Amino acid sequence: MRTIYLHVGYHKTATTFMQQSIFPNMKNVNFIHPEQITQELKMLRLNKLTDQQIEDLRGCFNSFNNEKPMLISYEGLSGSPFAPRKVKRQSTILKDLKRLFPAPDYDVHIVVGLREQVDLLTSLYVQHIHQGGVMEPEAFIEYCRHNGSLQNFHYHTYLQTIEALFGEDHLHVMVYEHFKNNASEELLKLLNYMGEPEIPYYETIKSVRKKNKSFGTMQVAVGRRLNRFFKSPIHPEGSLAWIRIPHRRYLPTRYLLQNKLSYGLHYKKYQLPADLQDTLKEYYAEGNRTLEHNYQLQLPASYFH
Repeated sequence: MRTIYLHVGYHKTATTFMQQSIFPNMKNVNFIHPEQITQELKMLRLNKLTDQQIEDLRGCFNSFNNEKPMLISYEGLSGSPFAPRKVKRQSTILKDLKRLFPAPDYDVHIVVGLREQVDLLTSLYVQHIHQGGVMEPEAFIEYCRHNGSLQNFHYHTYLQTIEALFGEDHLHVMVYEHFKNNASEELLKLLNYMGEPEIPYYETIKSVRKKNKSFGTMQVAVGRRLNRFFKSPIHPEGSLAWIRIPHRRYLPTRYLLQNKLSYGLHYKKYQLPADLQDTLKEYYAEGNRTLEHNYQLQLPASYFH
């Protein structure tokens, strides 16, 4: 029996940090970087898979066998935060993972990172502006409601599906807020779950955070207005082309606003409007109470009010 760890997301729960700094340096687990299996992961996320395709995918993953447990980390396996109707349902992806790694040949463990839903949706909205979006926050949340994104963040339902497919003792949950407060403690819990006795040495990668600092309140407001003038995949109606510089392609708003000068002039963390936050918190509160009770997670108060 071969042990498989599947880190399925969610998005915005420190997955990039772990994929770049922690997972590649583990000694007892064979981490397969998403860049090595890009097409295979896309198939799992997007395609209706035949039995033959499942066998072919299994052969691909088995080719990485080096006698250690395997770790696959890809937040797309928890669905799409922007357009879930363009990908498979969360439950369908999980069922295909079960088909791909069937018992008793494989002992599959699922790792899930959770983040308070309003905070997560705020981050996703800022990313929408980063990518050239023009929607007001209320319109963005309505868009998420219409396309099914909001439903994907009922975490208790998702975890119940995982347990039904893989077993109650085959799930590890990491709460992002706990990670932010004490990264070493939460990392060690996760690594111990995967058989790694200690946090491996890693070099700090200059960072995603410094290079990709999120827009603040002013940057969101200005960026949303500027984006209306420029073409992007999510706003093709714009009349002006993107700015191109060697080796990089920037949306003009990011080029103008995501820099030290902009942040030096004004930076305040962006928040969704208060009434919208209240509506979303009410929408998720009952499920979060079930989540806390069923999994003994000691969730922060922000999950409830």
